[in-house]
Amino acid sequence: MKNETEKYYVVEVNWTGPDQNTWRYIDYDRYEVTTEPPRNNSDGSIQLSGWLGTNDDVASYAHGEYDSQAAAEYAIIQMLDGECRRHDELDAAMELGVVALYRPGRYSPMSDDVLSDYIFRTIETHEVSVPSGEITREQLNGVVRELRKLLRDDGSDAPEDRIEAMLIDVFEMEMTVD
Repeated sequence: MKNETEKYYVVEVNWTGPDQNTWRYIDYDRYEVTTEPPRNNSDGSIQLSGWLGTNDDVASYAHGEYDSQAAAEYAIIQMLDGECRRHDELDAAMELGVVALYRPGRYSPMSDDVLSDYIFRTIETHEVSVPSGEITREQLNGVVRELRKLLRDDGSDAPEDRIEAMLIDVFEMEMTVD
């Protein structure tokens, strides 16, 4: 049975270290709803708002105390203007007391390696067709838009300029002047 005086807290966790576009860290940032009050790194005191500290390239921020889990989750959605997704698989390495986890962004971002593999596979399996020989800017833009739509349909995303760079790199495309 739930303790009627139990409070819920929102803690933001961000990767601040190198390699932010690698598979390990590209989707690292998260917002946790926890039953344990957030504590300041330097002295261990309970802190309900602001920067808690940074350890091993991971920064933490407290975002308030709430009377219910639903209120804490709603606060996260409001903080991120609805541009977030609930992450249903709670990572075993997370802190004790975490009851919900949200990731910023409507879609999961892809690392460079995974994006490169995805582009190669979708073109090789003819899900997306690429004109042979030289390609115009208009044709390239069409392929990029098509790839981005497929990514989003699969629950992931990458900026168009990254998709374009990967596409040119993977297939060593040559552009003509429009």
